[in-house]
Amino acid sequence: MSFDETIIHGGAPALCGIKPACLFSMNSDNYLSEIWKLRLWQQDFSNRKIYFVPFKKAGGRFLFFIYDKNLLEKLCRIRENAAYLLKKGYPVQDGFSAVLSELLHRLSLNENFPHEVGLFLGYPLEDVIGFETFGAKNFKYSGFWKVYGNKENAIRLMNEYKSCTETCMKLLARGLSVPLAAKIIRSIKKTEE
Repeated sequence: MSFDETIIHGGAPALCGIKPACLFSMNSDNYLSEIWKLRLWQQDFSNRKIYFVPFKKAGGRFLFFIYDKNLLEKLCRIRENAAYLLKKGYPVQDGFSAVLSELLHRLSLNENFPHEVGLFLGYPLEDVIGFETFGAKNFKYSGFWKVYGNKENAIRLMNEYKSCTETCMKLLARGLSVPLAAKIIRSIKKTEE
């Protein structure tokens, strides 16, 4: 996959404003040869409060955390989510920036993802806790994540994420840039609301 395809395939739902964050990896050579594009896109996306955070990892890979600040901050303010994150050692009392900083610190240091990363990726809290409790057992459904709670709601979300990615990939194949494809999907989403 090209750099643009990898960004869309891994991050479209966050870039389009329907998911608080996406996390995926990319080959180091692919990233380093196209980093100039990311620098160009940063301005356009940051105007919409969408940010790219790449981390160099072992094995010639880069880990990408793409997040929509507005959606992620809103998610972290939900009382149950904040209580869960506090229990996990996040400095919730210091505000969103401190929580985000702690998450990025944990992602940069660990080879394994902390369980709570699922919450930041927009997975329902009951599914994040279910995975912590049961591992990869006793789930009701498996897709982008293991579902332990509301299966119908989870499938609806997964289908929304999949549809967004597929539509963005088609726009990219027609010659649109990553920022323009995301902007079109965001516009369609706003007219539907």
